[in-house]
Amino acid sequence: MRSVLLGASLLVMAGCATVSMVPGEATVETALSSDQTALRAASDTYCDKLEAEGWVSASNGFANLASVLMHGRSSGDDASADYASQFETTDIPAVQQIAKIAEDARAAQSGLTAVALEALNVLNDTTIETSRGDVTSFERALVKAQRASRSFSKGLEIVAERTSEVAEAETAIEAFELEIDDARRLADDLAERYAAIGDTSV
Repeated sequence: MRSVLLGASLLVMAGCATVSMVPGEATVETALSSDQTALRAASDTYCDKLEAEGWVSASNGFANLASVLMHGRSSGDDASADYASQFETTDIPAVQQIAKIAEDARAAQSGLTAVALEALNVLNDTTIETSRGDVTSFERALVKAQRASRSFSKGLEIVAERTSEVAEAETAIEAFELEIDDARRLADDLAERYAAIGDTSV
């Protein structure tokens, strides 16, 4: 399996960005402040989604951001153990638990795809200014995605002790990790663009 990265943002009102977290499921609408871009709103909404689903723990700030971006890991703020604990019960058939992990991984991937599309739009549209806030928000979303992937992998390890029928979850997690890798490259490009522009706005 693989690993990845990310950083933060705001929320007020005026305008509206819609991000679909799961194919066929309800979309999430996020109000935009005058200084908040669609990318920042999408990143924030995605992070909120991961935390609300219990796939990652709530953020404690930027203390571990550099470590995560550099090494693909952090010393804390990781909900993998909490998420995985639900699969320790033997009351639920292993096949159902595998399906649950696969479903969660696919939902997390779908949400990240939506955020990545916003980042790609920023990179492709030269009229859109890139701010430090955009870069850190997207990076934060990547860190959260990486942690979610670890949560799914940990859960899979537990269930795999009771069944060998794990292909569905493995495939979903691997697809999510590939999406994370693609998003990481976008984050690098976004950071380079910000550095080139020299924007000092937040």
